[in-house]
Amino acid sequence: MMLFQHHLRFPAGVLCAGPAGVFFAFGVEIEGNAEAGVARVRATDAAGRPLPFTVLVDLQELPRLHRICATPGAEAILPVAGGISVSGCDGEGHLVMCVQSALGVERDSLGVLVLVPGPDIPWTLGVHAETVAGFLAALDDCIAGAALAAVA
Repeated sequence: MMLFQHHLRFPAGVLCAGPAGVFFAFGVEIEGNAEAGVARVRATDAAGRPLPFTVLVDLQELPRLHRICATPGAEAILPVAGGISVSGCDGEGHLVMCVQSALGVERDSLGVLVLVPGPDIPWTLGVHAETVAGFLAALDDCIAGAALAAVA
């Protein structure tokens, strides 16, 4: 199993939504499994600890994600193959598992990349506008690393 990990810190907190209201993300942890073709993106708090809000990105959809990020105000719904489970928490803070089959993606008016898992998953994650390029590069590394490993 090929796993690639990246940690990105934001220059400022990004307002995100959770089941009990809003929270601030100060970075994201990206863990890509190239063989499965999926990357897990988890929000982190000000101390760099992971928060229980996770979004999955289908690595086969990266070209479309790049196009969305290059277009101000763009938004789309991307598929997430395989009916993969994602961890999160309910309104009372209990950890739960949810099935994510789609990913809503939007560049808002401030340039923040908003990621909305679906269906019926009650949270969003935001990637700070100044960090979007690094976020995309980290996802690209998951695929590039797998290609290099296959050649070696």
